[in-house]
Amino acid sequence: MGNQVPDLRRKPPASSTSFLSLVHGCWSPRWLTMADLKLTPKPPSLSISSLPDDILLDCLARMPRASICTVMMVCKKWRAVVQSSEFYELRQRNGRVESMLFLFGGAGTSLSSAVYCRSRGSWRAGLLCSLHSIVENEWLIEYQSNEHALLHAQPAVIKHRIFILGALASLSKPLGLECTIIYDLWTKQIMRGAPMICPRKKFACCVIADRILVAGGANNSDSARYAIADAEEYVPELDSWRPLASMPRRRYGCLGAAVNGIFYVIGGVKFSTMFSRSMQPFAYIRSMDSYNPKTDGWQKTRALPMGGCVIACTVMGPSIYMLSSHAVELSLWKFNTQDDTWSRIEPPPIPSPLRIDNYLRFSCASMGSSVYVVQVGGSIDDLLRRSGRSGRGCKEGLVLIYDTQAHGWSRGPDSPHMKNGAACTIVQC
Repeated sequence: MGNQVPDLRRKPPASSTSFLSLVHGCWSPRWLTMADLKLTPKPPSLSISSLPDDILLDCLARMPRASICTVMMVCKKWRAVVQSSEFYELRQRNGRVESMLFLFGGAGTSLSSAVYCRSRGSWRAGLLCSLHSIVENEWLIEYQSNEHALLHAQPAVIKHRIFILGALASLSKPLGLECTIIYDLWTKQIMRGAPMICPRKKFACCVIADRILVAGGANNSDSARYAIADAEEYVPELDSWRPLASMPRRRYGCLGAAVNGIFYVIGGVKFSTMFSRSMQPFAYIRSMDSYNPKTDGWQKTRALPMGGCVIACTVMGPSIYMLSSHAVELSLWKFNTQDDTWSRIEPPPIPSPLRIDNYLRFSCASMGSSVYVVQVGGSIDDLLRRSGRSGRGCKEGLVLIYDTQAHGWSRGPDSPHMKNGAACTIVQC
């Protein structure tokens, strides 16, 4: 056998062969079929957005309150779910809402708020309007600059939104230029709602079936001459007010409460048409009227057993708790709407006798089985010094708590200072 001559031709590398095969396959004139590709169907993608609406609602309703604002920015569908009434009602049934005491007022020249959580046992204060909110809503500037914007305002709560009624934009402008300030606790946004048909202050207010009802008050800064009996209702879905049947009598400085679908308008004052020096210009109205929205009619007037003026009230179950001022002391009363019975309760532990003037203001609210009496204006120490006694550490922001089960008073943490008037309410969110 002869010697074999080796093949000296250069062989392409393996990578080059693979590349040529790939190019040849791409340019192959034969059409590929599903059998050639041997494709297998992909499993369906699973995400929370693909869940049925009822399951998605149940999942979102279990999130913590601090995450609601973030969830609303995910997509339009989630935002619509969170803003639905079913979302709030499901959170309420699942025990995901908490009662909190909100206090609105002013700090310097800005609107501010303070929140008291019973579980935390302390207050948390902050500005109600951020600089970004003021830039987006120029109408807020008029309320920011008014030192007494919320002095006579009334809060009303519908689910997670707080409606502040009767706030004054500016003292230099007519009373009729105010609007309804709407604050959403979940989105932390402030919106502007329609003003009342009849501009008023020191009026009665309540919420029944997600509708806001107001009655009485005064429609002019001269409250001694323009007390009114008009009533009206606010529909949030339409952002509009509509008139209701007028009260049997005019009331200024009255209070409102809602129990079992009935609107109670309590107390107030009436003014005399004569203003001689020997005659008192006003007298307390020792009665309360009740309104039934189903019939658009006012029911029988009930007499108030306490003397003096009812200055604050709150509702707990079927009962209305009323705080009354007697010029030198305070008293607390309970009215049971089921059997129309009255009972006098141990008065708040405030120094007595104490000459209570118009600057000393209180508000009442109820959480659980406790009634909260919050001082939202004035200084008890200043009144004590004027009467020749030294202060006792009750200057401002006094919070007194009455336990309706233990039948005793205790003192809670003092509220932050609210300078420009204050409105107090309970929110479940």
